[in-house]
Amino acid sequence: MKKFLKSVSLFLILALLLSCVSFASADGVIEVTLPTYKTGENVGAIFFEPLVERFNAAYEGKYHITLEELTQDMYSDKIKQLGAANALPFLVEGGDSEWIKQVVIPNDMFVDLSGLIADNNLMDILIDSQVAYNTTEDGKVFSICVPVTRPMGLYYNGAMIDLGDKTCADLSWDEFAALLGENKIAFMTGENAWTTQLVLGSLIAVEEGGAELLSTHTIDKLMDYNQPCIINAVAKLQKLMQDYGTSNQVGAVYADAANAFMSKNAAVIANGSWMVGDFLEDGGKWSNGFDGATVRGDVLPGNVALANNDGYQYWIPASVSAEQQEVGKAFILFTLQPENLEAYMLAEGGVAPKLTPSEEYVAAASENKLLYEYVNAVNADTIIVPNAGDIMTSSIGNTEFGNLLPLLISGQLTPEAFCQQLTALAQETALD
Repeated sequence: MKKFLKSVSLFLILALLLSCVSFASADGVIEVTLPTYKTGENVGAIFFEPLVERFNAAYEGKYHITLEELTQDMYSDKIKQLGAANALPFLVEGGDSEWIKQVVIPNDMFVDLSGLIADNNLMDILIDSQVAYNTTEDGKVFSICVPVTRPMGLYYNGAMIDLGDKTCADLSWDEFAALLGENKIAFMTGENAWTTQLVLGSLIAVEEGGAELLSTHTIDKLMDYNQPCIINAVAKLQKLMQDYGTSNQVGAVYADAANAFMSKNAAVIANGSWMVGDFLEDGGKWSNGFDGATVRGDVLPGNVALANNDGYQYWIPASVSAEQQEVGKAFILFTLQPENLEAYMLAEGGVAPKLTPSEEYVAAASENKLLYEYVNAVNADTIIVPNAGDIMTSSIGNTEFGNLLPLLISGQLTPEAFCQQLTALAQETALD
């Protein structure tokens, strides 16, 4: 049995190594394999697979990328395994952020991309804050992110709510709630309480000092929630959940919140641009007379949109050959071409702040009226900040925040006590 397990382990390691080998074919084409989860049924495949096909066509006779299909939940672990085996692929998209911060960057396991940025004037298109996040103390650039931001807002059922000539940018949460009447908001306390996190983020953002607090704790997570801006926001969240929460909000997971909206049991749901597809046609999710054509997209009340641009994306391992580095850099530059950025935004929504859109893009984007409305609800005065969950430690954001919400709704916890509990949990995490 031990021999069998040892053989299996050796086989798996060999498979990992071989899966990322690159070679030059007889005709001189540099062929590489790219492990990715953006294939098949994954939502990211809609853009990514055609992108790779276009790259292969553009560089026919020079480079060729073959995709190795992974599931999203195994991607980061496989990248770490390949890193341990010194067999990383020619290009990596993100990965485990803690591993990157604690292992990859300190050990210079990456190719510095600052030269690629300078030589190609990429700062003309890249988002400054993303580049700053990826720049190390000694001036090296770890990764390059696609310069598209997708600020999140909300959707409301225009057949159930009439904002008149107003938009959510014109209204505070109190003013918006006053227009709801008996209609409800699709809150949730299960899973990571995602839709509720978004509402809380918007409430914090309009409090004095709230936007700054959200913007400065995405890396070093917040350990003290006893802040006036958070306590005040939690008090407003408590009232909204008590007065406008659906009957199933306690224990509701995302599917329950989405179902409440698409069955007209809620008239409002906070979510990102990726939900637009649910409203284009009835895929078996609509009930109770719901019609996706009545859905409107907007920013959150107070003219707030939520986006965390801090993160890692395309990086090239230092262990790969010069030929592989060449392909990796070519692919990054290809991804940043205006036509490919526009294809990305058409597929997944979002805005490239420094890109002047082509007439063709504007025409195509306007055909999807809801996505176009949602994305363009952001204006020059919109407060764009990270979400509340982005400043929480993983244990709080993924579990504990949602676990405490039922006690907040019932009144067993005051807003002050709720924030005290979050602080205690954060400090426990810090001691672990």
